[in-house]
Amino acid sequence: MRLCVPDETIRFVDGLCGPQAQNLQEECGDFIVRRSDGAFAYQLAVVVDDIAMGVTQVVRGRDLLDSTPRQLYLYWLLGGQPPTYYHVPLLLAPDGRRLSKRERDLDMGALRARYGAEEILGRLAFLTGLRETATPVEARALAETFSWSRVRRDNLYLPEGLFKS
Repeated sequence: MRLCVPDETIRFVDGLCGPQAQNLQEECGDFIVRRSDGAFAYQLAVVVDDIAMGVTQVVRGRDLLDSTPRQLYLYWLLGGQPPTYYHVPLLLAPDGRRLSKRERDLDMGALRARYGAEEILGRLAFLTGLRETATPVEARALAETFSWSRVRRDNLYLPEGLFKS
């Protein structure tokens, strides 16, 4: 089942990426809301869930930025109050490709086996611009100093030695 979309431009301001606009009909087209196996599609499911849970802020990867106008249209149709959105940069391999299990890239399981939570958090906070050094940090301490203005806007490249002893 597809949702027929109007020839209309959906506009919103992303907390990190700034002003966004997408004409649903031209750039996306009618989109699936229920799959052929009967399951509800992601776009509809996430909006219904967010409305039911009272979600007011969504933080997710930049690769999902272009799905936001579809979700905003669904919020409007369902009479829900849309959240604010922040689309954070992706962490990429040193050669610029997305990290993937298929390529045996570094994953959270491998990181947890080798490093403590504070070490991982400190190194990732450094990479994103939230800390000046890659030293270990507790989540509570990082949250106390968190500011969206410090988060880097561009995709991040995993430096070769960031997770080496």
